Amino acid sequence: MFELLPGLGVVLPRGAGMLRFGMSEPRAQWALSTVVDVRAYWSCAGTRVVDDGHREFWSFGGRLGALRIDVTGSEHGCRTIVFEREPGTETDPVVWRDIDVFGYPAAEVEAALPRAAACAKLGLILVRESTVAESRMARARLTTEDVSAYRNG
Repeated sequence: MFELLPGLGVVLPRGAGMLRFGMSEPRAQWALSTVVDVRAYWSCAGTRVVDDGHREFWSFGGRLGALRIDVTGSEHGCRTIVFEREPGTETDPVVWRDIDVFGYPAAEVEAALPRAAACAKLGLILVRESTVAESRMARARLTTEDVSAYRNG
C-alpha cells in the first residue's frame, strides 16, 4: 500500500520507508527502487520566474503491475509524485485518509474526500479516467510547489 501524505511525500509499501519531498534525485531513486524497478528518463522542463530560478530538472519512474509511478524534481529536491493506473485495471492500493483512491468508483472517492479545491491546496489532484459515473480515478498527483524549506537541507 502506498500512503499519500500531502506536504510530506509517500509512505512506500512493505516497510520500504518513505519517498519525501525535498529528497535529492539519488536518494529518491534509491527509496523508490526498493519497491519497483526505477528507470530514469528525459523530462521536458523549462525555467520560468514562477519556478523560483530552478535550473536543473530530473525525472524517473517505475511500474508495479498496472500502476505507474513518476517522480520529478529540481536541484531543490523531489517536487512531484504521480501515480497513474491503467484504465480498467486493479492496482496496489494508493490511499489517502484511509481511502484507496483507485479502489472505488470516482464518485465515491470524491464524496469521501474534501472538495477538489481543498485537495489542490494540499497539493493533491485526482483525475478520473472518464466522465462515466462508474469510472474510477486514473491519476493521483501529489506535489509541493513550496520548495524553499528544502534549500538548506
